This record gives sequence, structure tokens and C-alpha cells, in this order.
Amino acid sequence: MSGENDAAMREPSNPISDGFNAVVNWGMDQLGYNTRRRAPGEDNPFYRDNAQYMPGWSMPGSGLPSGAYAQDRATNYVGHEFDQDGNRLLSREDAQIWNNVRTSLVEEEGARIAERQANGESGQLSFGDLYSAHEHAYDNSGGRNSFVDPASFALAVYGAPMLEAVGINSGPITGASIDLFNDPTDSATEGWAKRMGLSAGEIGAGMMAMPFNPLVGAGLIGLGAFSGVYNTATAISHGMLGEMGGAIADGAGALWNGAGNAISGAGTAISNGASAVWNGAGNAISGAGDAISGAWNGLWGD
Repeated sequence: MSGENDAAMREPSNPISDGFNAVVNWGMDQLGYNTRRRAPGEDNPFYRDNAQYMPGWSMPGSGLPSGAYAQDRATNYVGHEFDQDGNRLLSREDAQIWNNVRTSLVEEEGARIAERQANGESGQLSFGDLYSAHEHAYDNSGGRNSFVDPASFALAVYGAPMLEAVGINSGPITGASIDLFNDPTDSATEGWAKRMGLSAGEIGAGMMAMPFNPLVGAGLIGLGAFSGVYNTATAISHGMLGEMGGAIADGAGALWNGAGNAISGAGTAISNGASAVWNGAGNAISGAGDAISGAWNGLWGD
């Protein structure tokens, strides 16, 4: 029912949560992003209205799945067209890509819930349903960047809401992670490079954790390695090699044009130099002829 879960899923607000998110928001402001909650008129209530159908562990207090919190925070804290002062952050085309992602997610997940209920089921969605919906949303958004790997997405669905469980609004940090590592308006190459940074961070965190908790460390290292391979494969399937090839071709073209201009310039200089030599020689011969002619006339006249 519409609005039924709004109060239970309202973001925590307290000095610790507000202070933490003030730092996150300030940092993202410096990078040109807005990670605050979207204006009321732009609110997407789908994940609150359908919270009970999402996967995840039960959130203390509400008993609603963690996946509902993760998606509600994500959809309402990312892809802002303007900053908090009304200055444009995204072009209209890029803002539309973000809106296409939101619309696709609501349509596909909503259709899957309705389909299962029509078949006499509860309408409960699986993690796979959510991941497939996100892949399709990114692929059909009009952007070129693919969706993040399922292991990293699992951290968002099951991990980020832990902040909410201890009283910290996870919206800004969730928005920041998507803006930085999974922006659908990026090219395939840009998205891949960012996710390689994420993979490197996961591996680095795992190595640092190994002396203290080998199991956690090994898990993070494995996550980072899997993410690197998976995200490379999806980036290639979304045209990364073509983008790289185009960049290499453009660079080779510039080098060729530069060499051509240099050769042309050298040729022009040689041509001009030869002309100058020829003209100089001609003038010298002409001058010598005039001198001889003058001397002859002087002798004849005498």
C-alpha cells in the first residue's frame, strides 16, 4: 500500500549520522556531484511501497528487507541534474539517462512482482531478479556503461543497510558509491577504469585484513579479483575495445598528420630554397650579361 512503509523506512537523523553525511556531501560537492536526497517532487517511492517483496535480511525495528533500504537510498540519492544551489551538474541528455534507469527498474521489478502474484506466489523477488533488472536498466538507458558486477552489488544490497541498522543514514554514501563507480553516463572505458579502481581497493583492503582475519582478507581479495575479471568482460561486451581502438586511431591519425605537415613544411622550405638559389643564379647571370654587354658597347662605341 502506498505510503505504508514511509515512516518505518525514514532515514535516521542524529548528530553522528548528520555529521558523517555532512562530510560525505561536502567531499562529493568538490567532485561535482550532489549526494543529498532528491526533492519531494522527484521522490521515487517504489521501493518503500514494495519493500516486503525485496530480498535481504530483516532490518531491526521495521523487519523489512535490507534490499528495500538499499534501493530506496540509491534511487533517491544519485543522478542529480542540479546541485543544492540550483546549478546544473548534468546535461539534459545525461539526466535523461539516469531517469531511464529509474523508470526501467520500476517497470521490470514491478512487472516481476505482479507476474509472480498472478501465478499464486507471494511476489517475492530474488537477488537475481534485482541484478538482472539493474543490468537491463543500464543496457537500455541510452548510456554506454555496464552495471557493476554481482558481488559488488551484493555488498550494496546486504552490506550498506548495516549503516541504517546502527542509526546512520546510508543514502549519501550509497549515492557516492554509485556516482563514482557505476555512472551510466560514462563510456564503457571510463566505467571500466573506475571499477578497476574499486577492485584494486577491495584487494588492498583484503591484504591489509589478512594479518588480523585471514578469512575476511581472503574473501575481499577474492571479491576484488572476481570483480576485476567480470567488469573487464562486461566492459568489452559494451564496446570498450572499440573505444580504445578509436582513441588509438585518433592518436595515430594525429601523429600521421603531424608527420605529413612536417614533411610538407620541409618540402616547401626546400622548394622555396631551390627557387631562391635558382633566382639568385639567374640574377647573377643576368647581371654578368649586362656587365659584359656594357663593356662591349663601350669598346664598340670607342
